[in-house]
Amino acid sequence: MKSILLGLVCCTLSLGIWAQSSPEARLNAAYSASERAAMSTQEQQQLLLNAEKLCWFEAVKPGQTADVFTLTNRQGQPVTLSNADLADFNPLMYNLPQEELRCSNLQVQTVEGDSHLLIVRSKEMMRNEAKRKEVKMRKTAAK
Repeated sequence: MKSILLGLVCCTLSLGIWAQSSPEARLNAAYSASERAAMSTQEQQQLLLNAEKLCWFEAVKPGQTADVFTLTNRQGQPVTLSNADLADFNPLMYNLPQEELRCSNLQVQTVEGDSHLLIVRSKEMMRNEAKRKEVKMRKTAAK
């Protein structure tokens, strides 16, 4: 009985964690209801795509050195993440540089002193992601 109860609790917690990391939850966390209401559907769709696909973290290769990037929130205030923050990073909460044709490789350091590489997709890559998503949605709607 205890194992069944424990299993139910774990499932509930994992669903809660998944719901928090969904693109919709990230959009809601980053923008107020009034900000979202002022956005067009297209703007919201772009932000949802950014929440899902814009960036990811990788380990810094041993011996690789680079200047540490100062991450700032949407208000321009410097932010230092913890290692735990990396697991559910919300790119919509931060000002991330995005180049037109190249990915940005930004070395960030956590409060614990660990270095991680934040890879931000280029604008061109995100446009291609939007096209792929649109084609996928059309195919799904046609079925």
